[in-house]
Amino acid sequence: METRILHYFLTIARLGTISGAARELHVAQPTLSPQLQQLEDELGTSLFYRERRQMVLTKAGIVYRNRVEQILAAIEQANQIVAKINNEDLVGQIRIGAIESRIIKFIVPIIMQFHHQYPHVHFDIYDADGEDIKERLDQGALELGIVSSPISTTKYHSQKLPLVDRWGIAVSQNSNFARQTSITANELNNTPLIVPHRSLIQDELKTWLQAGTDQLQIVAETNLLSNACYLAAEGLGSIVCIEGAPRPADAKLKFIPIFPEHKQENFLIWRKNIKLSEPTQRLISMIQTQCNAKNE
Repeated sequence: METRILHYFLTIARLGTISGAARELHVAQPTLSPQLQQLEDELGTSLFYRERRQMVLTKAGIVYRNRVEQILAAIEQANQIVAKINNEDLVGQIRIGAIESRIIKFIVPIIMQFHHQYPHVHFDIYDADGEDIKERLDQGALELGIVSSPISTTKYHSQKLPLVDRWGIAVSQNSNFARQTSITANELNNTPLIVPHRSLIQDELKTWLQAGTDQLQIVAETNLLSNACYLAAEGLGSIVCIEGAPRPADAKLKFIPIFPEHKQENFLIWRKNIKLSEPTQRLISMIQTQCNAKNE
């Protein structure tokens, strides 16, 4: 079916007469009537009935008008977008997963630079913890992941990113630790803790604290930080987290670094032996260029 016929239908529906539609469309009236009849025959239903010399939409006609308006608007939008695209332009989608970390401050300017250079590339950004990101990479739901150490490099290519985070605890203003500028491993033993869900992080935490499972008072586990902050604000426990992870301001938590210092490195990873889209390959190259510049 030609879109021209759909425009004829909408004009008749709006003006209420075939003669008025013919004048507006600059076509002969005998041309419109057969076109409308052909459309109704194809649909197998009447779109109009006559009332006092007016063409009035049937119930089917009202539904059809609404859907046709949506379809033609979508086609017009598509035409406008395509008209602005040169066939040499880069188009597509980049699916990237990212942990909560201050490393995003390094990544965001690169994404903005990429967007200005390739405005027809769409970003699909998924916020999660490292385990979830790696699982989605393995499933093909993501192409890139921004994750933290420790990581396994057997399945992934990796690019070390230039910003690191340090570990500590986030505590409420009423915490016994609130006045301290650092906290030792011994002080955290037998302290109620809200910890990351990642088993690798929990294993490292036990190593840092030189603690067995029975000594760690884990009161909650979390994959992202925001909800845990409100639990900590109410006094459930202290959150073991990195300094750069965003915390809701109204939770009013204080970050206290662990002493001696423990740092977390950040990496860009993507699967080995998987063909990446051209936009994703170019973004990787841009990130690698910025990393090299930071290291010089």
